Amino acid sequence: MKKLKLSSRTVWMLIGAVLFIMSVALVPISPVLAFMHFSIVLAIGTLGFIEFWYDKNYILNVSENVKKFFSGNSGDILEAVPMPTIIVSTENINEILFYNDNFKNVFLDRGYCSVNGLKDILPRESVETLLSKTHTAVKIGEESYKLYIRKFFDFIILYFKDDTNYRNLKQKFIESRICVGYISFDNKEELKQTLSEEQILYISLGLEDKLQKWMSSAEGALEKISDGRYVAFFQEKYLKKFMDEKFEIIEKIHEIKSPEGKYATISVGISRGADTLEKSKNQAKNALNMALGRGGDQAAVKNKNSYEFFGGNSVGLEKRSKVRTRVVAKALLEKIETAENVLIMGHKFSDFDSVGASAALCSVCLGIKKKSCYVVVNKSQTLALELIKYLESYRRDVFVSPEYIKNIVTSKTLLIVVDTHSADFLEDKELYRKCANIVVIDHHRMHVNKIQNAEIFFHEPFASSVSEMVTEMIQYMNGKLLKKPEADALLAGITLDTKNFSLKTGIRTFEAAAYLKKKGADTLSVKKLFSNSLDSYKLRCKIIENCEMIEGCAVACTESGGVNFKISCAQAADELLNIKNVKASFVIFKNNGIINISARSMGDVNVQVIMEKFGGGGHQTMAAAQLDKVYDIKRARSELIEILKENNSNSKKDGD
Repeated sequence: MKKLKLSSRTVWMLIGAVLFIMSVALVPISPVLAFMHFSIVLAIGTLGFIEFWYDKNYILNVSENVKKFFSGNSGDILEAVPMPTIIVSTENINEILFYNDNFKNVFLDRGYCSVNGLKDILPRESVETLLSKTHTAVKIGEESYKLYIRKFFDFIILYFKDDTNYRNLKQKFIESRICVGYISFDNKEELKQTLSEEQILYISLGLEDKLQKWMSSAEGALEKISDGRYVAFFQEKYLKKFMDEKFEIIEKIHEIKSPEGKYATISVGISRGADTLEKSKNQAKNALNMALGRGGDQAAVKNKNSYEFFGGNSVGLEKRSKVRTRVVAKALLEKIETAENVLIMGHKFSDFDSVGASAALCSVCLGIKKKSCYVVVNKSQTLALELIKYLESYRRDVFVSPEYIKNIVTSKTLLIVVDTHSADFLEDKELYRKCANIVVIDHHRMHVNKIQNAEIFFHEPFASSVSEMVTEMIQYMNGKLLKKPEADALLAGITLDTKNFSLKTGIRTFEAAAYLKKKGADTLSVKKLFSNSLDSYKLRCKIIENCEMIEGCAVACTESGGVNFKISCAQAADELLNIKNVKASFVIFKNNGIINISARSMGDVNVQVIMEKFGGGGHQTMAAAQLDKVYDIKRARSELIEILKENNSNSKKDGD
C-alpha cells in the first residue's frame, strides 16, 4: 500500500509540473485559462504536501510505537530468547530500537559495539547486503555467529546464534582431510643420457631423501610406486603451508647436482577437496599431467573448479626419443585415409608457425588418395598474410574462410587443430563444435581449458614450434609429398618461434631445419617473407622509443597504428630483448578497440605465467594476451607493473 502511495504521489507531481508549464505558456494567450490551470497545479501541490507530511508522521509514529512497545513489559517476550537479539527500523537499519540482555552481555558489555547501531558490529559496506538475506554468517571479534533475519512491515528482528565451536570444528575437519599428491622425477631419462650410473644413483638418492624429509615435516607419508614416480599423503592444513612457501621443495631439489652442474627436477600434482579418495587420486594424476604438460619443474594443485600453479621457471627439456612422434604420425595417417575430407585450423591471428604447419599437413593430405583438404584461416586478421600469398601462388583454393567451409562438414570430417590446444583460442569455435573427429598438435604449455574430445592429442611443450613437430611427423607419413613451398613455410614457422634459432632450440630443431633444407627450403625466400615496409619499420622504432624500464623489463605502450599494427608490436617486443640488461619485454597496444599485450623473454622471466594472469598464454619465452573490454592501456600497464614488482619481490625472497 505504501509503495502505491509513493508511486501515485510521483505521478501527481509530474502531472502538476506539466500543468504548471502549460499555465505559464497560456498567460499571453488567455490569462483566465492560465489562472484556472495554476489553481489546479496549486491544488495538486497541496495534496502532495499533505500526503508527504502524512507519510512522514506515519513512519515516526510507527517507530515510536515500536520503541514504546519494547521498552515496556512486552519486551519481556524477547528477553526470553536465549540468544542475542536486536530490533532495527526498516527506515533506518542502523538504528537499534531494542536489544535484549543477551545482546547487552555479549556485545555491549564486552566492548564490541555501542548502542549507536549496526555499523559498530557489522561491516559498514555490507549492512544492506546482510539485511537483504534471511540468514548469513558473520564474524564479530574472534567469534563466529549465524545471523538470522526476520523482516516485518516496520521493523526487522536479528538473532545472533553463536556457532564458533561449529566453525572451529568444521575448520579442523577441512584441515584434517587427506590430500593425495603424485610426484615425478621428470628429467631422469634425460640425465641418464649424459651422466654415469653412479651419478644418477647419487641424484636419485638425494632426491628421495629430500622428498622424505619434506613429507616428514608435514606428518605425511611418501611411497615409491615406480622408477621416478612417488605418491604422497598428507593433511590439507599442510597444503596451505606448501602453497604459501610456493612449493620451495622444487628449488631444493635443484640443489642436488652432478659435478657437471646437472640437477634434478620434479613435477608435483596434488588434489584438494575431492569428495572421495578415488576422486582425489584421479585428480592428482590429472594435476601431474597438467604440470608435465606445461614443461615440468613445477607443482599443480587441483582445486574444486580450477588449477593453481607454482614454479615452472626452468626451460622445458628436449626429449630425444622419437617413438611417440612415429606412433602419432601413423595414427594420424590412418585418420586421414578414413576421413571423407580434412580441415586444418590454427589459432586466432594466425602466424607463420600456425600457417606453415597447416599448409604442410594440407599438402600431405591432398597427396593421400587426393583427399579434399582445406586450411581454415581468417585472412582479414592473420599475421601471416605474406606467407599465405606466397603459398597461394603455388596452390590456389586451399586457404578458405570459416564461413565458406562450414557447409561441407559431415560426420566423417577430420579437423586437425595446430598451434593451440585451447578451444578459446581457435580460429572459429563454431566449426570446432560441428566436427566430431578432432586431432590436436601443439607445443604451447598446457592450458587448463584444453580441448577434451580430441582422438589424438599430440602435445610436446619442449618443442620449439608446431612446425618442428609437423616436420618430424611428415617424415613418418610420406616425406615425398612435402614440396618446396611448404618446406619454406615450415622453416619460416620455426624461424619465427625460435627468433632466428636463438631461443628454445634443441637438437631436434636443427635436425628438422636440416631436413627442410634437404627438401628444398630456401633461407633467402624465408627471409623475404619477414621483410617489412618502411612504415612498419618506423612504427616499430616509435614503439621502442617510448619504452620504459620497470623491474628489469622493457614496457612499451602504444595506441592503434594502422596496417599490420599487431605484427609491428610483436616485432617491437622481440627487438626490445636486444637492449642490454632487459630480462623481458612487454608491448601493450590497442587493436580494433581491444587491449593486447605481446610478451617476450630471454628465459629468466616466465612470461607465460604473467600472461595467464591476463587470460592469455604461450611459452616461457614468448606469450601474449587479449584483455577484456573493461581494460584500457592505463589499467593494463598498472596491473602489469604490479605483477612485475610482485614477481621481482618473490625472486629476491627465493634468492635469500
